[in-house]
Amino acid sequence: MRFWTVKFNLAANRREKGILKMYITYELLKEKGACSNGLNWFKQNFPEGCELNEETVARVKKCDTSFVWWFYNNIQQDKRLYKLCGVNRSDGVNISSGVNRSSGVNMSDGVNGSNGVNTSNGVNRSFGVNMSDGVNGSFGVNRSNGVNRSNGVNRSNGVNGSFGVNRSFGILNSYGVDCALFLANKKRVYLIFGKEVSEGRYLEVKNNLYEKLGIWEPNFNNIKTLYLKNGSDWKLTPIKNAEEIARQEAWRDMPREAVEYVASLPEFDADMFFEITCIDLRQPRRKQAGNKE
Repeated sequence: MRFWTVKFNLAANRREKGILKMYITYELLKEKGACSNGLNWFKQNFPEGCELNEETVARVKKCDTSFVWWFYNNIQQDKRLYKLCGVNRSDGVNISSGVNRSSGVNMSDGVNGSNGVNTSNGVNRSFGVNMSDGVNGSFGVNRSNGVNRSNGVNRSNGVNGSFGVNRSFGILNSYGVDCALFLANKKRVYLIFGKEVSEGRYLEVKNNLYEKLGIWEPNFNNIKTLYLKNGSDWKLTPIKNAEEIARQEAWRDMPREAVEYVASLPEFDADMFFEITCIDLRQPRRKQAGNKE
C-alpha cells in the first residue's frame, strides 16, 4: 500500500531551542499526495499533526509495518522506529519484523542472533540465509525450510545435522546430498578435482591451500564491499543494494601463490579448474604432426 512522500518543508517545520524539526501535518501529507488510507490513518491517530519522538512512537498502534519501513527508508532513519517492527539490539535491518541481536537483515521475520539474512522467516543463530524459513544454527542456507545445524543447504526441507544438501527432503546426518528423499548417514567422501583421496591427503592439501590463500576468498556478491565502504558497520551498510558478482570477477584476484600450488597437485585438472574459476591454465594444444611451426 502506498502511503506518502514527505520531504522537509519549512512551512511545516517548527523551531525548538534553536533546532529545526520536521512537523508532519494532515495538510502536508495531502499536498504530497498521500493515499486515502494513509490520510485516514494519520487523521485518526494524529489529528493535530506530530513530530517523530518517543511520545509519537509510544502512541502508534496497529500501524502497517510496511509503512513504518517506508518512513524509515524515505523520511528518517531513526532506530526508535524499530520498536514498531519488533526489532531489538540489531543493526542493518530493513523491511523486517521480530529481529533480535542480528545484523544485515532484509525483508525477514523472526530472526535471532543471525547475520546476512534476506527474505527469510524463523531464523536463529544462523549466517548467510536467503529466502528460507525455520532455520537454526546453520550457514549458507538458500530457499530452504526446516533446516537445523546444517551448512550449505539449498532449496531443501527437513534437513538436520547435514552438510552440502541440495533440492532434498528428510535428510539426517548426511554429507553431499543432491535430489534425495529420506536419506540418513550418507558418509563423507574426500575429493580433489573429482578424484577420491584419503582424509589425510585432503587435509594436507587443504591446509597448504588455505595458508597460501591467506584471508582471500571469492565473493559472489558485493555485500562485503558495501560493508567495508560503510566503515565496517552493519547498521550503515545498505543491504538492499546487494548485487551478484560474476564468477570470473569473483575468482580473478585469487593469490598467484595459491594458483601455482593448485596447478602443481598431481590431482590437478586444468579443464575443471577453468570451468570453476575462469582462470585458464590449460596447455596450448599440440599442433598435428606434419604442420609447420
